[in-house]
Amino acid sequence: MKRNNDFLVIGHSGGKAVAPENSLKAFQKAIELKADFIEFDLRLSKDGEIVIMHDEDAIDITGHNRLVYEMALKELKQLDIGEGEKVATLMELINLTKGKIGLLSDIKVPGVTLDFVNILRKNGLIESSIASCFEVVELLKIKEIEPTLKLGYLIPRALTYKRIVKRYVQRAGKNEFYAIHPNHQVVDREFVELAHDNGLKIHVWTVNEESLMRKLIDLDVDGIMTDDIALLNQVLGRSY
Repeated sequence: MKRNNDFLVIGHSGGKAVAPENSLKAFQKAIELKADFIEFDLRLSKDGEIVIMHDEDAIDITGHNRLVYEMALKELKQLDIGEGEKVATLMELINLTKGKIGLLSDIKVPGVTLDFVNILRKNGLIESSIASCFEVVELLKIKEIEPTLKLGYLIPRALTYKRIVKRYVQRAGKNEFYAIHPNHQVVDREFVELAHDNGLKIHVWTVNEESLMRKLIDLDVDGIMTDDIALLNQVLGRSY
């Protein structure tokens, strides 16, 4: 078992097990549950505001069959994402969490990079943030703009063929990214050794079962994204 201070407990979409995903309530719960980081998803509204939403289409969360980028922030704010919570902006998230928890952003769309980095800079959050994306091009844009921001390369869930997974890890290492972010299905001893040999941290998504948490910790991964922050802290033996 890793030492407590070596391992990142990352609240997936905030504290998704106890509050609506990607909501300010979920982010507050993640702070209260003592996660090290919150993971959240960045998109752009029609009027260029950076908002926190996982899906391009709002229907699954809100019941409204509209695309996020087709709605202005004022329209998005009228939607209920669960328990009366509203779509949050990046600035609302920062105002709630600054100085309390690390930020791990999943960049879902192009065109957000420059404004996102500038907001982190303005708020002194470069050092305590990780930017992740499935698209290497977006990560390289960030690296050019702000070389000190830690970058995590996401491996798609559907990608399980070992040879291709290996290429992802090698690409991340070659570009001197901070971390690789795989789905738990591809993580085994060989994967962990390859990633660490390439100088990468390993933050695995999304893990909610105790047995799998223990398996991954024993494999020496560096962090787990979970909906159940309390359970992961319990498995790690962290008591607050």
